[in-house]
Amino acid sequence: MNSPALYLIFVLLLSALPLAARAQMEPVTMARALELGVEGLSENASSEVGMNRAATLYAIAKRLQTENTLAKRNLELVEELDTLRNLISPCRRGPCELAYIVNGGGTMYSHGAARDVSEVEDFLAGLSKQFPLPSGTGSPKATAKMDAAIIFLQSLKPYESGDAATDKESSVELAAEKQRVIAHWENLKSMIEQIPAAQAEAIAAFADNSLSWLKDEE
Repeated sequence: MNSPALYLIFVLLLSALPLAARAQMEPVTMARALELGVEGLSENASSEVGMNRAATLYAIAKRLQTENTLAKRNLELVEELDTLRNLISPCRRGPCELAYIVNGGGTMYSHGAARDVSEVEDFLAGLSKQFPLPSGTGSPKATAKMDAAIIFLQSLKPYESGDAATDKESSVELAAEKQRVIAHWENLKSMIEQIPAAQAEAIAAFADNSLSWLKDEE
């Protein structure tokens, strides 16, 4: 399975335990997931898939908590939250998916992308306390960070295995994946240029942090 996006889907499907197995587990309520956190939920996990599942359960609980809090104020704030999630999440996943190609594979990248949902929901929970975000003109600092990230992503080279056919396939795959990921970063950049500087800088920094999946391998 060469495509990192397809591999991620495979990992996420594995994390959805069979119903028979779930029936034997202690029910995980929203309150319990929030109390234990990802570490607590994964304490007895015996596999990478189990740790993915712990992150997913926590993310679901955190998302519900944030949405319920916003819904008590105004349902349109839940819509604002969802819009931001749809812009930020693919930017955070992108580096993991690219690292899979750049470094010649590795399950750690797919597991990392699967577990990042908990980081995203924690970040959004904090940001949501400032909703509704007023209109603004962004921040030169945030724009520069996004531009630098995009340039870095454009500079990525595929892993060289030494096999001409394989390397050609990787090159084509990386070019397509970079185009897809960079489009998400461009969309996020456009959005943060329309909000206040403080929030723009926070979002840019959060997105930029995900590049460590690629930079740590340099």
